[in-house]
Amino acid sequence: MQEIEIKGLKEVIYYDVIEGLPVYIWKNEKVKGMISSLNVRYGSIHQEFRVNGKNYKVPSGIAHFLEHLNFYESDTTTATGYFSEYGSEVNAYTTFEYTSYYVYTTNHYLENLNHLIDFVLTPHFSKKIVNKERSIIIEETRADEDMPESNLYYTHYQDLFHKYKYRHQITGLVEDIKNITLEDIELVYQTFYHPSNMFLVVCGNVNQHEVFKLVQDNLNKKDILPSPIVKLKKYKEPARVHTKYEEIVGNVENPKVKISLKIPLNNFKNWDEITLRLITSLIVISNFGPTSDLKEYLMEEELISYMSASRSFIEDYILITITLETKYVSEVIDKIKESFQNLTMTESNLERKIKSTIATLVLYYDDINDVNETILTDVLYFHKVIDNVKEILNAIKLEDVQKVIQAIDTENLAITVLKPKSE
Repeated sequence: MQEIEIKGLKEVIYYDVIEGLPVYIWKNEKVKGMISSLNVRYGSIHQEFRVNGKNYKVPSGIAHFLEHLNFYESDTTTATGYFSEYGSEVNAYTTFEYTSYYVYTTNHYLENLNHLIDFVLTPHFSKKIVNKERSIIIEETRADEDMPESNLYYTHYQDLFHKYKYRHQITGLVEDIKNITLEDIELVYQTFYHPSNMFLVVCGNVNQHEVFKLVQDNLNKKDILPSPIVKLKKYKEPARVHTKYEEIVGNVENPKVKISLKIPLNNFKNWDEITLRLITSLIVISNFGPTSDLKEYLMEEELISYMSASRSFIEDYILITITLETKYVSEVIDKIKESFQNLTMTESNLERKIKSTIATLVLYYDDINDVNETILTDVLYFHKVIDNVKEILNAIKLEDVQKVIQAIDTENLAITVLKPKSE
């Protein structure tokens, strides 16, 4: 067992690898509950891959379909029934990049954790439940397609990307779902649902020694096959956006807009990714965040009713995305474009943003869900817990931020506008 000290925050993450499964534990005796998440490095974008020298291509939406099926413990029973007896909350979700199964409980945490591992690693698949869930997922997908915000979200990714599978809905389209077979499900499960392609995060009022022993005992009882040799297909994504401007219509009262810069990571060859993630986050917060001059101006002039900003790393690109609601689409888009072309940071603002970010890190450790999410994100993208974020933040200088700003290409924009049907 390794103890990972989170430098500057007086927190410790316990870590070990058990039968190929990385396990991370954060212990907090001040809370009553526990959240455990068993995470699989398999999401909706992983549709083409090579296993032990053979190429495969599966339908879009299969990761989400598998998430549904994996709760079945027989043709007629699901894991949900077990957890309901303890009053525990169990659920799962699928993203572009991973699938997460989690349970939250305030009692009998060992029993809950044990069954979480059991039902995820002991599948029950049959044609009967495949066909049963297929109809449920199709209805879920149709409902999602009718949601204007969802339509805006996926259309915007289609406007950004040419090749990346982020263009596809996580659930897949109805035709994709109809084409998923039991054999597809079994192939994906056997390929990706292996302990070496998963990791477990446990946060809350737990005993780390008990947790590690439980995981060891549980996995020792299972017939775990050798890990397959898997290679995911790599897509060569053009630097330019697919569509610079697109309008769609939906059942909304006021227009909603997404504006994204698509920035090649190659622009930042001399930066390590952790530092780059922190600096770009500081830039976005300073220029487009809740207290930015731009947002305050747009709100005071009543040009927008809502605005949020985010920064994401997607394979070989960084996205800076502004999402807003406005009646004055052209005027506000011009203001956003102008702000992209004049990104700025002052010494005093940088100091405030760094202090604010560190304060947020400290607050994360008051909430077991936030810690679970932080560990999950670190391990997913870096295969380890980042233990020196505070040190990195405190070492960032104004000239570092200015160098990153200079490397941001502000011309490669995709704009997607969701307009009311009446317009």
